[in-house]
Amino acid sequence: MIKQRLPVGVNLIEAPKHYLQQSLKDAVANGFQKTPKSIPALFFYDAAGSQLFEQICKLPEYYPTRTEHKILTDYAEDIISTIPGEVELVELGSGSSTKTRVLFDAILTNQTHLHYIPTDISSDFLLESSIALKNEYDLLSITAIAAEHNDALRLLPKGASQSRLFLFLGSNIGNFEPEAAVNFIGQIRRRMCTEDYLLIGFDLVKDRQLLFDAYNDDAGVTAEFNKNLLLRVNRELDGDFNLDLFDHYAPFIEESARIEMRLISRCAQGVYVEDLGQRFDFEQGEYIHTENSYKYTIEGFGSLCEAAGLMMCKHYLDARSWFAVGLFRKTVGG
Repeated sequence: MIKQRLPVGVNLIEAPKHYLQQSLKDAVANGFQKTPKSIPALFFYDAAGSQLFEQICKLPEYYPTRTEHKILTDYAEDIISTIPGEVELVELGSGSSTKTRVLFDAILTNQTHLHYIPTDISSDFLLESSIALKNEYDLLSITAIAAEHNDALRLLPKGASQSRLFLFLGSNIGNFEPEAAVNFIGQIRRRMCTEDYLLIGFDLVKDRQLLFDAYNDDAGVTAEFNKNLLLRVNRELDGDFNLDLFDHYAPFIEESARIEMRLISRCAQGVYVEDLGQRFDFEQGEYIHTENSYKYTIEGFGSLCEAAGLMMCKHYLDARSWFAVGLFRKTVGG
């Protein structure tokens, strides 16, 4: 459904209501019955959350974005030259597509037109980004899909004559539990033809202080991003969370090699959510688990993708081996 008059060359597809897998109301009702209480990370990305994440990407402590951008800048030509013929780009969780511009430039040196299919859960943010891109790149046509990842894959337009390069950047794969990551990559694989490729950015295990600082920044932007979930509950479900009574904390958990995002109750308190008709009690120190960010080795991530039916053709690293970008295609016979 098109919400407004769009520039020529930009189309917007929104997931039908029956596609929505889980509402915030259901997520809170179910997640707050668990120990620890939890809210799925996909609810970070309303318009305000998407803007806050863009700010996080510019923080001095948050190395993934600039490191991945440098890798793409250094290796864009090699990545694109690996793919035969003309290319169509499909990007899951595109955000503002800042890093993707590097690939646009590499592709458009070899072809006169590029069809770009960005997806994002926030339709307003996606539409704003798509219009900005079209104004910047005259040779671009855009089919934007406003949906959660799994829904977006189901809504993809039928494949064109070009090879498709699927993008899943920003170490977003680290937000999935390992089994769910295999399942999700497998879903992408099922929508790939034999000539298609998948480019994934994944964060590597490294110095623990670097990891901790990246998710506990001095400016408090990540804390604001995390607490935006509570603001959403207050605004959309008529909750009465007092944000000053919760602290953001994101430790690195050694045994699972992941960062855990938490909102920790500073005192014993009760929170009432009107739309659920329920009161939820918190003990002092009790936390809401909001996100994981898994860190990998090259070998470990390659094995994870092999379990989903993809093989790593190439991988690219920054000079410090903090981050990796892997290029995958279907396994032989797949």
